[in-house]
Amino acid sequence: MTGLFHELLQCKHSDPSLRRAGAGKWVTVNVPAELWGKIQAAAEQAESRSSVPTHKHRAPPAQTLQVALIPDALLRIDVVEHLTGLGESTIRRKMASANFPQPIKNGARCTRWRAGDVTAWLREQAIAA
Repeated sequence: MTGLFHELLQCKHSDPSLRRAGAGKWVTVNVPAELWGKIQAAAEQAESRSSVPTHKHRAPPAQTLQVALIPDALLRIDVVEHLTGLGESTIRRKMASANFPQPIKNGARCTRWRAGDVTAWLREQAIAA
């Protein structure tokens, strides 16, 4: 990649002192097609090696969705997300404004929602729409 950078520095470029007022620090560079192809190939290769996903992949919930048919079943947050189609932050925001069923705390790190409360909330949303 440093080799490409040095090749790029050798290309003809516009004089930055001629840029108009208010413009950023962009410099126009006339890059030969061969060098531009090398730069694009290097960028694609670096992108393919990147381990950072471009979007959040939602895995299927650990509990099955059939558990929502049991009114007293306690649902995990991932099941509630799949049932409602809302993200966790949206669910928590709606809970704070009292627009979503409140969870049951089963411990310091265990929060569950009653399936009956969630399905009733879904029915209310369908009626309101």
